[in-house]
Amino acid sequence: MIVPPTDQRLIGNRLLAALPEESYQRLLPHLQPVPLRLSEILCEAGEPLPWGWFVTRGVASMLSTTPGGNTVEVGMVGNEGLIGLPILLKGNHLPYRVMVQLAGEALRVPMDVLQREFSRCGSLHDLLLRYTCAQVVQFTQSGVCNRFHTIEERLCRWLLILHDQAEHDTISLTQELTASMLGVRRTGVSLVAGRLQSAGLIRYRRGRITILNREGLEASACECYSVIRNEFDQLFRPEKFQVDGHNV
Repeated sequence: MIVPPTDQRLIGNRLLAALPEESYQRLLPHLQPVPLRLSEILCEAGEPLPWGWFVTRGVASMLSTTPGGNTVEVGMVGNEGLIGLPILLKGNHLPYRVMVQLAGEALRVPMDVLQREFSRCGSLHDLLLRYTCAQVVQFTQSGVCNRFHTIEERLCRWLLILHDQAEHDTISLTQELTASMLGVRRTGVSLVAGRLQSAGLIRYRRGRITILNREGLEASACECYSVIRNEFDQLFRPEKFQVDGHNV
């Protein structure tokens, strides 16, 4: 039997941790810890979604797929987020595939329970609306990045976001998967990864990338990383959870 977490400080997900105790306690009996396995498909585009996932460790990628089978990543969800947001906003399905990019864990909750709490128009409602704004910025910036920035800049931005969520400097990544996320050819990823390795920023061996120089990677990334990171950091600033001097 899986036992739900009992201490809000230990749950790992920043959205849940930001909730006041009353709201959190209503969700607590329904939160089920589940593993997130590397490359696991949590939902296909167009499918109904019976669950919401509050990620506590790892990263899930939101992928747009063409009729020909080509894919590109449009956003990520780590421990700052929720998988399933469009359903709460009255959508019938997710418009993208959701795949685990970095293995970890999540707290799964039935979507009807989440919708009921969201419909109270209380703390969870307000918090997720702010989270929606942050995700819109991420989607928009990803579109700009995919259109205007070089593969090297995009790869550096992508590695930095994964590194933010990783527990170690070494991340399990194949060139094939990386190319699929960035929407480019595998040879392009191979050439760029080779340059980054020669520059001493990363080490790439047998499907694993180790971040050697974080500052150098940030200097080589486009501005999209800082734009997206700052947006999510602002979401969790303490003053964001105050209304008329009271916690929301």
